[in-house]
Amino acid sequence: MLKYNILAIANKLNIKELEKKSLKSFLEKESLNLKTEFLMLSFKYGLKNIKGFEKAVKEGKIKETEETRDDFFRLDYLENRIKIVESFLKDF
Repeated sequence: MLKYNILAIANKLNIKELEKKSLKSFLEKESLNLKTEFLMLSFKYGLKNIKGFEKAVKEGKIKETEETRDDFFRLDYLENRIKIVESFLKDF
């Protein structure tokens, strides 16, 4: 348990927008982490997005295995999560 809460720290440091700045910083870091993981996984298959993955599987360029299914679902999750985080960042 923290000794101080966000409001107490903000008051002591005279920072009125500490919570907002903290949230923005968290979202920026989260966005970077998600994008990095997405790029690393998409480079594995030479793709730019999840639709390209679906197309490559249908065309037989990517063989459907347990690993590729897991990667597909992870890419899909990451792509959607990036959109959500980016939409929050637009509000700052």
